[in-house]
Amino acid sequence: MIRKIVVGLDSSDLGLRALQKAIASALSYNAELKLVHVLVDSEPGAPKFSGYFGGPLYPSVSATVVESYQVAWNQFVDHSQALLNQQIADAQNYGIEASGTLLYGNPGARLCEVAQTWEADLIIVGSRGLSGMSEFLIGSVSNYVLHHAPCSVLVVHAKQQPVKDIPIARKNEQTDTASSEGPKQILVALDKSEMAQKAMKTAIELAKLHQAELRLLHVIDEDEPGLPQKLIFSDSQYISQHSELLFAEYQQEWNKFVSGWWQTLQLYVEELETEGIEAICDVMQGRTGQQICEVANDWPADLIVMGCRGLSGLKELLVGSVSYYVSHRAPCAVFVNRPKSSTSTKAHQEQETRQVAQTRG
Repeated sequence: MIRKIVVGLDSSDLGLRALQKAIASALSYNAELKLVHVLVDSEPGAPKFSGYFGGPLYPSVSATVVESYQVAWNQFVDHSQALLNQQIADAQNYGIEASGTLLYGNPGARLCEVAQTWEADLIIVGSRGLSGMSEFLIGSVSNYVLHHAPCSVLVVHAKQQPVKDIPIARKNEQTDTASSEGPKQILVALDKSEMAQKAMKTAIELAKLHQAELRLLHVIDEDEPGLPQKLIFSDSQYISQHSELLFAEYQQEWNKFVSGWWQTLQLYVEELETEGIEAICDVMQGRTGQQICEVANDWPADLIVMGCRGLSGLKELLVGSVSYYVSHRAPCAVFVNRPKSSTSTKAHQEQETRQVAQTRG
């Protein structure tokens, strides 16, 4: 169950969407909020440093320029702190236990550090929808968090409409608020991985909490484990003589593979219906990320719940990450389940390494 939520904020409209989603989520789960605003030079409203040389013999930045920039930066920090204080107060007005912090540095890394230290169960972060070369040049906070967070991640998209105003709720009214304001149609992407099974559990909890309908989806992709081997025809005498038999065997294996997935998902649907959850299922073929986004758009889904393989760096570039694709292109919010224990251990080891280095220094 989600008890602690970290939300990444800034002064943009996307930051507002993330805050609204965080407030709605905190009301749903009766969770505590930690609002985190990481200041960066590229943020809207941040002062730009434009130094110039003081002279041809001694090229140095003018002291006047430095002082002017420092004044502007201090004003920006004060404004950001005031905005954060107001956002904390707004969350508290809903009966939510909320606190916040203003930090500096790499936003993705700082969000993950706060989540690790605070032992958060969920990070909510906005996505500008950057991909490809644009993301490579500018960087993506949401992509960093997706691959390094010590807990699950909820990605809110820039193209989504802002969450409508939530009526002020007293604590004994939060259950009704959660049911009325939460997602009503939840798409669950499933495969045979452990994280997909955890995503299913998350989706069931959300469906019960919000009285939502579930749509279970498995996409048969070309790199899926257990997929029947494609036939490679050639001019050999054996192939030419037995092509019909080989094709019939392949078709039988393929039908068995697809039927197996239909049976698996239909069993899920039957189990969900016994728990009072309305559910449907689909099995389709294609590129997994693309199909998930298309189904979410056509249905339409209010939320996508899926697991994460945890790929990063060069491996993600070569293999591809479904969670990366969906989080950047989905028409709705995306809840990505991450393996909490392994990431937490890694972060703890890194923290110990830093402490040893500081001690030796």
